Amino acid sequence: MMAKKIGAGAVAGLVGGLVSAPLLQLVHVSTDTGIRAPAMGLVTGAVHATTGAAGWLAYLLYAVIIGGLFGWLLWKQDVDAGTGLAWGALYGAFWWIVSGLVLIPALRGIAPFTPAAVDVVRVASFPWLAAMIVNGLVLGGVFATLARRLTARAESGVAAPATRRAA
Repeated sequence: MMAKKIGAGAVAGLVGGLVSAPLLQLVHVSTDTGIRAPAMGLVTGAVHATTGAAGWLAYLLYAVIIGGLFGWLLWKQDVDAGTGLAWGALYGAFWWIVSGLVLIPALRGIAPFTPAAVDVVRVASFPWLAAMIVNGLVLGGVFATLARRLTARAESGVAAPATRRAA
């Protein structure tokens, strides 16, 4: 069941990423050079990419990974919609801090939790927070739905469809 919950978390993370990524693309922030650019540029720069598509792909991969971790953390829990939304919002806030002060600066070669790390994410802090909270809410809500279905299927004794092998 743990692997299924991790998978459900990964799927929920992808959905959360697909919902929250447009926020980062639509909100423009001023860069240190004075240019107005999408906040998604924070991700694009962190992965040393030159195209927005690479930033999107990196963000969606990040969303899938943190979604899988969410599923792993809650695999033994009975998560209903309200609980999923609450844990998801808190989880999003947690990842706002971790990604903003550790992950993104580290990927740019800057020591985590330093003034330089704060400077890297300062211009996009609010859009990043909003995106992480939205991502967490969607992640928690979708995970709760998928987890409930997995639990109901397991309790009813309905097995997953068997795959057939060619003889």
